[in-house]
Amino acid sequence: MDFKKILVTIIIGIAALTVSNSTAFSQDVRPEESTSQNDTIVTMPVMEPSVDSSLINTSVFTLLESADGGKIVVNRTSAVNAKFNSYIQSNKERKKNGYRILVYSSNAQNARNISQNIEKELQNTYPIQVYRSYSAPFFTVHIGDFRTKADAMKMCNELLATYPQAKIVRSAIDWYSF
Repeated sequence: MDFKKILVTIIIGIAALTVSNSTAFSQDVRPEESTSQNDTIVTMPVMEPSVDSSLINTSVFTLLESADGGKIVVNRTSAVNAKFNSYIQSNKERKKNGYRILVYSSNAQNARNISQNIEKELQNTYPIQVYRSYSAPFFTVHIGDFRTKADAMKMCNELLATYPQAKIVRSAIDWYSF
């Protein structure tokens, strides 16, 4: 979604530059009298911005959708990959403010076993990180590292069918996981 907003902003900026440039060139420029013979003035014809009529009333976002789901593929050399992986390994403890989903929290006598079962269930069902922790006297199970609350909400809505007590909580998340 952020990529789409950036692309729209760029398109609007280019359109604004095109309009401002065409008005700048439409002014009549006359040579000033000069004693130098090397002075020259270049006049450019005014060009009307061309508009593709097939794009009228078409959403930019539908144009951005593609068969591969709108994913961006970055091709990097092995040297860049090695440097990037080295940077991640050296900053593994680094955290960022974000969101996780609290799936389970209890201080009951059997809370340890229940939290272990829920952790295994989530790991088998979802391909994202699951966190189980103990902070006296509570055992908790969290899932995911989400940068935005909207991303966390999508996952939370999916989890509510199985875990009705699931809720979004602010958390320090692993920065390299996204």
